[in-house]
Amino acid sequence: MVVVGGGSAGLQAALMLGRARRTVTVVDGGRPRNAAASAVHNLLGHEGIAPDALLARGRADALRYGVEIVPGSVVDVRRHDPHWLVRTEDGARWHARALLLATGIVEDLPAIDGLASRWGRDVVACPYCHGWEARDKAVAVVGSGPRAWQHLLLLLRFTPDLALISNGPAGLDEARLEYLRRAGVVIRENPVARVEVDGDRLTAVRLVTGETLPREALFVVTARRQPSDLAARLGCPVLSEGPMAGAIDADATGRTSVPNVWAAGSSVNPGLTVIGAAGHASAVAIAINNALIDEDVAREIAGWNAGQDVVGRPMG
Repeated sequence: MVVVGGGSAGLQAALMLGRARRTVTVVDGGRPRNAAASAVHNLLGHEGIAPDALLARGRADALRYGVEIVPGSVVDVRRHDPHWLVRTEDGARWHARALLLATGIVEDLPAIDGLASRWGRDVVACPYCHGWEARDKAVAVVGSGPRAWQHLLLLLRFTPDLALISNGPAGLDEARLEYLRRAGVVIRENPVARVEVDGDRLTAVRLVTGETLPREALFVVTARRQPSDLAARLGCPVLSEGPMAGAIDADATGRTSVPNVWAAGSSVNPGLTVIGAAGHASAVAIAINNALIDEDVAREIAGWNAGQDVVGRPMG
C-alpha cells in the first residue's frame, strides 16, 4: 500500500502496517505542518523534541520493518483494477491495494504585515501546544468567531494579560463579549496595520487607528485547507464549513467514501496535536489491515466455492 505523507501520522501508520507485514511505501513531500516550530510539546517521552528530530526517529523506526520511504509529491493517482496506480513528479510509480492520505493540513495566516515571519516562534495557533510558553506574558488572539472564543477561554488559564484583536467584527454575541470584558480581556475590532518587531522579538500589534497594543505572543485563528487537490481528485469530499473545515470527510476508522482510500491525522481532524495525529493514524492502520484481511478471506472463500485451489494469502 502507499501512504501519502511522511509526517507523524503517515509514519505511525506505516510503522504499524510494516509490523503487520504489509508492503508499505511512504511518499514524503517533506513539508510537515509544524516545520516552523522549535519544539513538539505534549508528546509523552519526547517532550520538547525538535520536529525534524522526531520525524528522523520515526523514519528510522519504520525502516526497521521494511517500509520504503521516498521523497516527492504524488501528482497522479488512478484506478488500475484491482489496485491504485500512484505516480510522483519524477515518474516513479507504485501499484497499491490501498491508499492512506496523511498529508496533514495547511494553515493560512491572515494577510497582516509582519505576521508570517514570526510564525512558529511568537506567532502560533494552538494554546495546548504553546500556552505554557506564553504563560504570564502579554498575549493576544488574532481572529474572530467560535475558534477565537475557544482560544481565549484556554489562554485565560495561562495569562491575565489577554486581548482579542479580531481584525474586523469579532463574530461573538454580546453575552460572550461581556464575559470577556469581565474577565479582563481587551477587545479591539479595528483592522490590524502590522505586527511590530524589535530585533528578533515580537513587541506589539499596531491597528490602522494608530493604536499600539504591546504584545509578546499572538495566537492566530488560521484558515485551514488541504495541501493539495489530491483528495478532491480522488473523489474524497473535503469539508468546507464548521470547525472541521478543510478536513477530508472520513468515518471513525478513517475510511473515505472512495473504496480503499483512507485518511488519517490532521488531514481528517485539523485540531489534532502530534500525539493525537499519531494515535489516530494507529487506529486507522489497524482498520486498514483488518479490511485487507477481510478482502483476502472473502476472495479465498469465493475461490473455494468456484472450485479453485488456495495458493496462500498475499503479503501486500
